[in-house]
Amino acid sequence: MNYVNKGKRDILIFPKFENILEIEKIREKYDELYGILPPHITLAFPFRNDISNAKLREQLQAITKDIKPFKVKCKGITLRKDERVNSYYIFLNILEGKDKIYEIHDRIYTNILKDIDIKKYNYEPHITLGNTDDFDEKVELNEEFETIIDSIILETIGEDESSIIEFEIKL
Repeated sequence: MNYVNKGKRDILIFPKFENILEIEKIREKYDELYGILPPHITLAFPFRNDISNAKLREQLQAITKDIKPFKVKCKGITLRKDERVNSYYIFLNILEGKDKIYEIHDRIYTNILKDIDIKKYNYEPHITLGNTDDFDEKVELNEEFETIIDSIILETIGEDESSIIEFEIKL
């Protein structure tokens, strides 16, 4: 595994689906972070900066103070080409709740991580299920996944890409 993100921080949502084991079955086969990092929705990609965790907590609370818990519904799989490594990400599509996810993501990069050029990321809310080299790979996941998102997480990425939760912000 390539540990390029160790020591960086990121901001995530860890959805709590009742049927999350169906997601984990797919991740076990395709995701090298299976068992290390739970299924998640990335709000801010791994970053390094000098902002303390206390200051980040304060800033995240300020930009989310008017955001209430919201519903997320996921279903269907999309393969997205990763040009850097000539493979495909396997994404679980988010059908409902995208607008709130975009809103939080935009607020983070507009108010907190202003020095990062977010345009290079081509952000699309999703849950990564893994990678494949074969665009014709048949990944079967026909279930629908629903939950209420009521918090966001700041994590530090550990030596083995594991998740070290720094704090949780309740919506």
